[in-house]
Amino acid sequence: MRPALLRLDSFSSGPAEAAQMAAAIGREEAFRHGYEKGLEDGREISLDALTRALAGLRQEIQASQEREAALRRDVLGALTPVLHAIVDLLGPRSEKERLRVALAEEVARIVEHAPERALIVRCPGDLHPDLADCLDSARFPQVRIENLPAGRDMVELVGGQGTITFDPSLVTTGLKAIIDDIETED
Repeated sequence: MRPALLRLDSFSSGPAEAAQMAAAIGREEAFRHGYEKGLEDGREISLDALTRALAGLRQEIQASQEREAALRRDVLGALTPVLHAIVDLLGPRSEKERLRVALAEEVARIVEHAPERALIVRCPGDLHPDLADCLDSARFPQVRIENLPAGRDMVELVGGQGTITFDPSLVTTGLKAIIDDIETED
C-alpha cells in the first residue's frame, strides 16, 4: 500500500480563496460605502454652493434694481421741471390756434343743428378779432361778442340755456398732470 499523497495545494487554496473573496467583498463594500458617502457629501456641498450662489445673485439683482430705481427718480426729478417749462413756453403759443379750431368746429355744429339760434360769445378783448373771423367764416347770422371779466382767459358760447366753455389752460394743466403722473409712477 502506498500512502496517499497529500496534496498541499488543496489545503492551501481553500483558505486563501476565502480570504481573497472576503478581501474583495470588503473592498467592494468599502468602495460602495465611500462612493455613496462621497456622492451624498458632494450633493450636499453642491447644493450648499448653489444656495449660496443663488442668494448672492438675488442680492445683486436687488441692489441693481435699487440703483435703477434711484437713477430713474433722479432723471425724472431733473426732467420734470424741464418738461413743465417746455409746456409753459409752448402751451400759450398754440392756445390761440387750438381755440380757433375748437370754436370753428363747435360753431359749425351749432349752425348745422340750430341755425336760427342766437349766440353770445364771451371772451377776452384780445381774442375779438380772431373770433370775429372765425364766426364770419362759419356764417353764423346772430352772434354777439362780449368781454369776459379780466383774468379769465377762456371763451364761452352761450346759446339759449346751454353754455359751452373753452379753456385753453386746461390743456396745459392736463399736460403737467400727465408729467407729474409719470414722475410719481414709481
